[in-house]
Amino acid sequence: MKIKKNKILIPAIAAAILAGGGFSIAQAAVPQDKPTTEAAEENDDQSQAELVKQVKITEEEATKAALEKVAGTVKEVELEDEDGTIVYGIEVVSTDGSQQDVKVDAQTGKVVKVEADDEEDGEEKDEGENQAELAKQAKISEEEATKAALEKVPGTVKQVELEDEDGTIVYGIEVVSTDGTQQDVKVDAKTGKIVKVEADDDEESDTPENQVEKAK
Repeated sequence: MKIKKNKILIPAIAAAILAGGGFSIAQAAVPQDKPTTEAAEENDDQSQAELVKQVKITEEEATKAALEKVAGTVKEVELEDEDGTIVYGIEVVSTDGSQQDVKVDAQTGKVVKVEADDEEDGEEKDEGENQAELAKQAKISEEEATKAALEKVPGTVKQVELEDEDGTIVYGIEVVSTDGTQQDVKVDAKTGKIVKVEADDDEESDTPENQVEKAK
């Protein structure tokens, strides 16, 4: 039935144009695009959700494997398709301050690649040094903090970073929850307790809608 309707609709649109109705096929067929940044973020989240369906090991297990290979602090975790192999791409700021990109097979748990992350610039190096300083004050491991965060908010860890939260050293853990929302979980780096869970609004702060709200 849908095919017949389409065959009828096409000459109907053409007739409207010939009649000078001002009807635009482009306007009828193409919806307005979302802001580029928002659309890209949605596509990234959808891609992550699709990759999650194919994994055999947890985020926690992958993080543990990466830190056993490269001791340090996890900066970011993301699922990736590495030439047909689904891997956890884990950025680790090692104890010497260098940044390493560790690839962990998401099905076997084996570390398949470790390479220096050459994309970091001077600012990121300073951040790495700051992370190393904060790591000295932490009493629990990255793995323990990640486990606590995922017990509170089930999902996929997107980024982990040590932070000084008003004098308290915490692991700031960004989690894409199972419902697709992004949550920022703060875990006390000394006690392992969850001190705060809040929606991460940073990615939405620069959308046109929010810019209008700020202007008001």
